[in-house]
Amino acid sequence: MAWWVSSSKLDLFNLARLKAKTRVHQVLINEMLFIDDAALVAHSEESLQRHISRFANACTEFSLTISLKKTNIMSQDIDTTPKINIGDHTVKVIYKFTFRDSTISSNLSLDAELNISIGKEATALTRLAKRVWDILLTLTAKMRVYQSRGLSTLLYGSELWTLYLQQEGILNTSHMRNFRRLLGIFWQDRVTNIVILSQAGIPSTVASLTQ
Repeated sequence: MAWWVSSSKLDLFNLARLKAKTRVHQVLINEMLFIDDAALVAHSEESLQRHISRFANACTEFSLTISLKKTNIMSQDIDTTPKINIGDHTVKVIYKFTFRDSTISSNLSLDAELNISIGKEATALTRLAKRVWDILLTLTAKMRVYQSRGLSTLLYGSELWTLYLQQEGILNTSHMRNFRRLLGIFWQDRVTNIVILSQAGIPSTVASLTQ
């Protein structure tokens, strides 16, 4: 798997430079280092095996130990499953990986991360039922709590998302379901989503993502 970063001196926030084609170059990222983790990136199975072997040799030189149980391989957009070894150990291939509450899938889809985010939001809102939703708080107070606990949980990490219309619909459905519950409005009442958003004073999830 290769990650290509198009940039001008890697200044991703200077839009004027990004538009200047003559000053844009490509950078191939081979490794990413975190606090106590390392992620190796390659565009072929042979290249990845070579990187991992070199990394394992370096760890041996510095008397460091690789946690084989925590070391996994994920392939994206390829037809064959890679087989990577560290010594005599064959590294496990996974199809979904979560790091810092963000989920990456081998099929390049956001569906798994969206489902996890919706589940976390539902759990957070359920825990607040007796302390917030079921007591006599003003609607404004409830909406502020929802924004700080529910909506922030749902959209955590969303700055990295690239959504399709179907996925935007899934987020909006969850969003509106929570509003109807907090406002005490049921589908039999035939109240449109526009009216509900107006009463809640909070924009749709797509509008929130755009902001």
